[in-house]
Amino acid sequence: MIYIATFLLFLMTAGLFACGILLWKHRHETKDNSRVIQAVLSWVSSFFALMFISRTWQGSTPVDGAFFEPEHTFVPVLIQMTFFLYPLEVIQPIGSRTKIHFLLFGPLLLLVLIGFCSGIEYTTIHTYADLWQHIAEPNVWFRLLTLCIMLFYAFALFGLSYDFKKSCADRKFICNYAFGFWLIGVLHFSIQVSHIYWLVILHQAVWLLFFLLVTYYELRIRTSVSEVEMLPANPVSPAGGKDPLWNAIWRVMEEEEGWRNPDMSMSLLVSEVQSNRTYVNGAFQRNLGMGYNEYLMKRRIMTMVELLRQHPEFDTKQVYHTVGYRSRSTVSENFPKVMGVSLKDFLRELKM
Repeated sequence: MIYIATFLLFLMTAGLFACGILLWKHRHETKDNSRVIQAVLSWVSSFFALMFISRTWQGSTPVDGAFFEPEHTFVPVLIQMTFFLYPLEVIQPIGSRTKIHFLLFGPLLLLVLIGFCSGIEYTTIHTYADLWQHIAEPNVWFRLLTLCIMLFYAFALFGLSYDFKKSCADRKFICNYAFGFWLIGVLHFSIQVSHIYWLVILHQAVWLLFFLLVTYYELRIRTSVSEVEMLPANPVSPAGGKDPLWNAIWRVMEEEEGWRNPDMSMSLLVSEVQSNRTYVNGAFQRNLGMGYNEYLMKRRIMTMVELLRQHPEFDTKQVYHTVGYRSRSTVSENFPKVMGVSLKDFLRELKM
């Protein structure tokens, strides 16, 4: 088992180090500090992986010690704080950055300060019998509370509102990042309460996969959108004067540029105009002769086409992010439905 663990940990170390190099190499492709932050986190994580290899051979891993040791309870809280730095750069939340950092980091930092600096004497717990015997002691439930807070703190990301015009994030990114973050916390909690070694290996593997996926997202999907200016022209019909529902739809989708929102959906639009799906889709059919889904697809693709025609120097990824897409595969699927040719063929003809 120790040889398998060592091999996986070496693989993890190499993978994390490589992720850091790639992110650092391409750090100037975005205007924020996201890739710098993630690169540093990758290198720090690779260092911890090397340390864990050493501890594995010395027989001093978390599964060899006591339950809920302060080192394995409060140090991960500090690590968790650093994990928030990257998504904050990507999401670009609305509001005071200072206030957001205080609300996110303040409670975690307070837990660490209390845990390490308050002079609490921690009861050593080696068995479940010890745990139940000392469960009423403040130092025991305080450590348990800290671990439980780690499990659910990642979901704080869902409470951050963001400006989709400035951010490259969408709900899918936030959900995936929060879930990965939460899963790492669950595994860490499980290790602390079970001391099962294969959970430690699984924890390391999930950690590596998490960083690989974030690196892939950074290098293959996400890009800056701030340099692309939208066209003033509007390719769809204006609002109808005597149709209040259509006027409300027009306000959300066109005047507020809701069609550019990557999270825009029929459900969200229905909620915004306080109607139902049947009436909203009917309004699209009456005024545009097409349903909501067709409108949204054409609105984005046609705007993308005009942007590329007028500014062939623009990066394609910047353009499709600007019009509301966050996935190259979705663009490739929708583009031929509107233009009759693939995006690749269109770009080839555009350069001729």
